[in-house]
Amino acid sequence: MNKVIEYIRNKIGFQALILWTLVFILAFPHNLWISVKLSFVVAVVTLVSVMTVYYFNQKVLIPRLMLKGRKGTYIFSCIIMLLVMVNLSAHLETTIYYMIIKEPIADIMRDGIPFYEYKDFFSTSKYVALLTMSFALSSIVTFGQKAKETVRQKEELLSERKTLEARVLKSQINSHFVFNALNNIYSMTYFKDEYTSGYVLKLAQMMRYLMEDCETELTPLIKDIEYIENFIDFQKLRFECAKDISFSCRVDENAALSIPPMIFQPLVENCFKHTPLEVDKNSYIHISMEADADKVYFVAENSQPMIKQTTVAKDPGIGIENVKRRLDIYYDDNYKLDISNTPDSFRVQLSITFTNPKDSYERTPACSYC
Repeated sequence: MNKVIEYIRNKIGFQALILWTLVFILAFPHNLWISVKLSFVVAVVTLVSVMTVYYFNQKVLIPRLMLKGRKGTYIFSCIIMLLVMVNLSAHLETTIYYMIIKEPIADIMRDGIPFYEYKDFFSTSKYVALLTMSFALSSIVTFGQKAKETVRQKEELLSERKTLEARVLKSQINSHFVFNALNNIYSMTYFKDEYTSGYVLKLAQMMRYLMEDCETELTPLIKDIEYIENFIDFQKLRFECAKDISFSCRVDENAALSIPPMIFQPLVENCFKHTPLEVDKNSYIHISMEADADKVYFVAENSQPMIKQTTVAKDPGIGIENVKRRLDIYYDDNYKLDISNTPDSFRVQLSITFTNPKDSYERTPACSYC
């Protein structure tokens, strides 16, 4: 018995149970003037008809048609369902009268009107009203639950996004990179390099971006580009001779886009992490970005080492998987990420379409690499 009660509580719900009990109670007294048995059976028919319309709309029509964008088919199906159920229920009720009442139905009078005339009109009118109300109630309840579920999912996504952002941004403050940058600046200062002050400024800009700009949910695209430029410049300092490292960008003057902070940076870092620039003179890193009023196209390609290190392959850091998760959170189906992994090269292409570019910051200025 406890399992039955628990099932009703979880699957049917007390509210629905109360509703259907109320429908039965209201339908039962109507035919008591003729027969208790007749009144009971007609009340059951009424309840079954109302529940059929309610649950068929809630469980079948709305999920399979309305929520999938097939509104025309949904409206047509609802009309057909109501017409069929009204006529079927009214006909079934009349048949039950003939089966239960033994005397000729033409002899039954009510308010001076032959009962069969009264019955046909009343049954049809009753089921039109009841089934229409059942359909309307089903739609209201279902869409109300859908709206509530959507709000709950958005709150969960927001919470997940904040947690993920905190972890991603924290991982970006790479102490190894900072120490190398400071060491390079120290060497430049020791040898009185004329570019020392410029690199001090670059490092300051990068730290400011990490500590301040990354605190916001979105940041202007130009600031992310500037961080990538500075990062690449510091990477170039590691080598005594020039390497095939390039970063090109073209930003349309009408572009005013904002993006999640550091959305491209893991892809840039992967290039330097997995490219044998120190030992292979033919190795390369080519990165490019294009942006217009409502779209960004990013490409990162690097050469592959002839002998791959399994330890590196197993430890991608925040890597592409976290980038995918962030893209899913922010852009849903409005992005495309293609990855090409061959023995000679590794190439990532990312395009993002902005459905509402008006939410971005002021016009993006040109970057120094454009």
